[in-house]
Amino acid sequence: MPKINLFVFAAHHLSSNVAAERFKGLLKYLDPDKYRIFVFARQVSLDAPVNVPSGHAGMQIIALPGQCVGSESSVPSSLLAMASAFVRSLPFVVPRGRAARTWLMQALAEADRLCGERVAAGESCVAIGTYSPIDSLIAAASLAKRYGIGCMQDFRDGLVFEALGKPGWLRNQVRTQIEKRVVDVSGLVTSVSGPLVEDFRQRYPHKNVKVLPNGYDPADFERLAGDADGVGRATAIMAEHVPPGATLIGHFGRIGASDSSASVTLEHFIDTLNQCTDITAGKQVMFVGELTPAERASIGRARFPVCVVPPVERTVALQLMKRCSKLLLLTGSRVSCATGKLFDYLATGVDVVCVTQVRNAATVILGETGAGRTLLIGDGSTNAAMLREALFGPANGSRHDISAYSRVAQASLLDHWISHMVTA
Repeated sequence: MPKINLFVFAAHHLSSNVAAERFKGLLKYLDPDKYRIFVFARQVSLDAPVNVPSGHAGMQIIALPGQCVGSESSVPSSLLAMASAFVRSLPFVVPRGRAARTWLMQALAEADRLCGERVAAGESCVAIGTYSPIDSLIAAASLAKRYGIGCMQDFRDGLVFEALGKPGWLRNQVRTQIEKRVVDVSGLVTSVSGPLVEDFRQRYPHKNVKVLPNGYDPADFERLAGDADGVGRATAIMAEHVPPGATLIGHFGRIGASDSSASVTLEHFIDTLNQCTDITAGKQVMFVGELTPAERASIGRARFPVCVVPPVERTVALQLMKRCSKLLLLTGSRVSCATGKLFDYLATGVDVVCVTQVRNAATVILGETGAGRTLLIGDGSTNAAMLREALFGPANGSRHDISAYSRVAQASLLDHWISHMVTA
């Protein structure tokens, strides 16, 4: 049977951020006998190769130069990309020389050629846009409209339901209109959590909207035992920062840099644990990853054993997670929060302690999986003794099946959705 061709616009694909990991893990589990996958990514440097090995028999990763809408882009290139959301034919008529600095135009020029060949051969095609940046969503919508093919738009986070980018009435209007334009073309809209999907359903009641949560890749954890380099580096970090035999509580990744309200939770965590005067020898809290200066200052107020480790490669972070007694999750006031680190936490098998201002998507997942405990701040119900018991007391012992958050299961779900799109 003819293959289904996926044109996946993921400018961030070759980076190591959470948005990139989201689709990297999914696409590799799609059947290469059924799918031919073209991933349009952005070059990590000007001298990087255009064609990047994918490790998947049916996948081609094409890394293209050019600016995307954001703080580093020039005003002309940003305006050209955003204008393409409203004039869908624009990317296909702009002279190549003028478009050379814009990633959107580079990606669509290559996708136009490849998609034209596949459509002429009578094969099914689907365009997929993955946010962020918005350039990827606009590119998917443009290609889908040009060829009348199916379109899926994936919002890991979003344009309108989160306060992203610089504030201002005009900017908010532009974000709202761009979101409407890229959603208008799509046959399927996906996002990471129930609250975000419900937000889309209320604003676009005529659209098919599904939850496609973040997740974990089983292959990442299967490789841990044989990763001699990662084991060695994790061992060295432990020897430098953690006393032998200490009960270790680990937090990994960013806090307020992703959600500023989570920094308030960190302050509460430090202040509450400072009240536990008996947390001294034999216990340690470790923060691994990027912290803001204010967060470092908050941690500096701790009167209990604590250490800060600079950002490390993900493989090393996973090795460190496995060595923790509990894993700490700090979330703020966003009910939509389902941070990517949670799913790595789940896959380690280590109990999670979530300290949060509100019950959110992450706390729902912890409840469903029995993978940890949630402590709410601000309502007077969480005191120092409760936090101490949650962190240093026995594990929950009621863990349930977490396979719904495996990339393997999610790839099967994605396959079902795409198959339905091309046969509907």
